[in-house]
Amino acid sequence: MISGFLVIDKPVGITSHDVVSVLRAMLGIKKIGHTGTLDPFATGVLPMAIGPSTRLIQFLDESTKIYDATVQLGTSTDTGDLTGEVAETKPVPSLEFGEVQGVLDSFVGNRMQTPPAYSAVKVDGKALYKYAREGKAVQAKARPIHIESMTLSAVSEDTIDLQVRCSRGTYVRVIAEEIGEALGTKGHLIALRRLASGPFGLERSIDFPGLSELAAGNPDWRPVLRPRRGEERVQWREREALVAELLPRFVDPHTALSHLPQARLSDEDLLSLRLRGRVLSVPDSVKDGGHWLAFDEDQMLGVLKRDGAIGRVARMLAQV
Repeated sequence: MISGFLVIDKPVGITSHDVVSVLRAMLGIKKIGHTGTLDPFATGVLPMAIGPSTRLIQFLDESTKIYDATVQLGTSTDTGDLTGEVAETKPVPSLEFGEVQGVLDSFVGNRMQTPPAYSAVKVDGKALYKYAREGKAVQAKARPIHIESMTLSAVSEDTIDLQVRCSRGTYVRVIAEEIGEALGTKGHLIALRRLASGPFGLERSIDFPGLSELAAGNPDWRPVLRPRRGEERVQWREREALVAELLPRFVDPHTALSHLPQARLSDEDLLSLRLRGRVLSVPDSVKDGGHWLAFDEDQMLGVLKRDGAIGRVARMLAQV
């Protein structure tokens, strides 16, 4: 059974669900999910959980995200990015590199951020972007975020390039607007590339030209992976060959969850886990309510959760 995490370098112009569809077709597996969406205009790291590993998404430590971003100054849009309509304009003052970096430094630390109108955050069970498309002004409550660092890369007359290290749930579109205001003008995001999401980075990724090359020997991925309606479909290689090529790129669950403590279970605990769904021995490093990885020799069985003096099943991957 195929299981693990595959890091895709998502291109511009497709949704995160489009990536799911491509991998389902390539691997012949329905149970595939992404660990966090990227907007269609954004590129970069999109970790995909394959097979039983979809059950482990909630235990991943993706608390830190790293992005390269480009902010267009002088205009804001109704979406906060280049896909929206211009909402306001304001002259751009003369900018010095050191001055802009000083403004970026003021963003570092804990902050409260209100999700943008065009986002998937739900209010009363309905996504904000649906309200926005209906012309309804509905706002979600501000949420705490953390900015670890914002490093300026380049400054031009009306754009700035920067790298952002931030907590999960941070909207860089909102930061772009706030940067514009702090610089005495307006701003919106025109480019966003995710370099890392927790333990997943570009160094272990495969991009769409690479997937297309594996599938049909052609790096021109659009006709191969995302043919338009009415286009003749490109013949793919046999699925077994595709899977064999992709498997070495997988991040195994043990590595993806290496931030969690781990322990090999004794024969007594293996029997107790099989019969009662719990173990009697808990690693000293695990606090009450905390999780750890349970192993039978070298086989990862799943994730256990401490409940007082015992451990109970949080997620199982293999039969005991």
